[in-house]
Amino acid sequence: MREAQQYPTALTIAGSDSGGGAGMQADIKTMQHFSVFSTNVVVGLTAQNTLGVQGAYPTDPAAIAAQFESVMTDFDIRAAKTGALFDGVRVSEVARNVERFHIKQLVIDPVMVAKGGAPLLDKEGVAAMKRELLPKALLVTPNIPEAELLAGLTIQTEADMAEAAHRIQELGVPNVLVKGGHLEGDEVLNYALLGDDSFVLKGKKVHTARKHGTGDTLSAAITAMLARGISLKQAILIGNDYMNHIVAQPLFIGHGHGPLNQALWPNPNQRFNNTNELDFSCQLVVGLENVGGDRAKLFSLVKEACLAGVTVVQYREKGTVRPSFLEELAVAKVLKEICRKTKTLLFIDDNVDLAIAADADGVHVGQDDASVQSIVKKAPELLIGLSISTMAELEASQAAMPDLAYIGVGPVFKTTTKKDAKPTIGLEGLREIKEAATVPVVAIGGINEERAQAVYQHGADGLAVISAITKSTNIAKTVQRLCKD
Repeated sequence: MREAQQYPTALTIAGSDSGGGAGMQADIKTMQHFSVFSTNVVVGLTAQNTLGVQGAYPTDPAAIAAQFESVMTDFDIRAAKTGALFDGVRVSEVARNVERFHIKQLVIDPVMVAKGGAPLLDKEGVAAMKRELLPKALLVTPNIPEAELLAGLTIQTEADMAEAAHRIQELGVPNVLVKGGHLEGDEVLNYALLGDDSFVLKGKKVHTARKHGTGDTLSAAITAMLARGISLKQAILIGNDYMNHIVAQPLFIGHGHGPLNQALWPNPNQRFNNTNELDFSCQLVVGLENVGGDRAKLFSLVKEACLAGVTVVQYREKGTVRPSFLEELAVAKVLKEICRKTKTLLFIDDNVDLAIAADADGVHVGQDDASVQSIVKKAPELLIGLSISTMAELEASQAAMPDLAYIGVGPVFKTTTKKDAKPTIGLEGLREIKEAATVPVVAIGGINEERAQAVYQHGADGLAVISAITKSTNIAKTVQRLCKD
């Protein structure tokens, strides 16, 4: 049997950002995204948020050395990077340990000034970096102000970036990546000088204040790729592509220079704002109770329905004996994966916590369930469907309408699948509510293949069914007949 191999592991040698947007926090998040385990040496602490740096507290040199000792004598460190090093004493201590432990794949992000303007490296630190640390590095990744300081010239053009890269290379570091985000224009130019080879990377400039930690993130991405055995040039290309991607998907956190979205979390505002592009026309409401508790049968049925054209799956457990939360979560996760493959929306009935845990697209609630306002506050990323049975309920829910993706209206016909069903509203009741509604209307209750077109003719934008599909002998044909002509 092959001996177990160490997982790709990297080291960040940097300061801690209490706001989580930059520093080693950004490094760890980025490395985690690229499936690289991150160890760390804390060179200093900062009291920091998106508004600025309120305090900086360098680590005792002996503590820096002790951290290096702990990390390097146990972990298989394949690449390392530096961030904020604060002053000459800490730079020298870091350089000494890089030499001591023979760290070869070292990326230096020469952090000198925080995004808000606070200095993070003094003059002695800059001198020590040029003298002691750069000659030990594989790559240095200065931004324009940092490159100007290291190269001793003003940078305004691509030609200036090239000249600065060559001057920095003369300090002993073989490879230089000058980041041009500070230059004017709608394009971001990054100039790479790798030995004698040079190339320019271009990207569209995103005008946003939510770029805290860009330098840390790019250098961490490159370091992670080096730890995984990727060549330096390819690592830079991958890191640059990653940066272009995440800058365009901001996180709405803090009130100043917001952090980057290293994990590529979806934007909850974007999801909700695109509801006009979503299709709620054919919804399957289903749970284990509808298939005799057989999970395999449930998954098979949902997969077949999704492939047939169902646009929404609503997972609902209303049986007398309900599964535990963890059992429901296990089912919901499988349903989410089935829906993801067919681009079908997954809604969870009533249970907001389950919807969050399963990464569902939305939650459907009744009049007596969690309030729409409480759901928006708790989980703004979720789409919300709300059951409406009467004009009075519609009028009482007007304040919630801007936060709804759709309303489920009914029961239109008598149904046996819900023991506590309210009185039927009929097709005319459906039409009346539709004419007054400001969001899409999904008809519910007693709908089958024969009634589907009449439901559409009375104004429904979509319909939701249970037994029409769960008891069908030909799901593809049934879904086709349930869809709008």
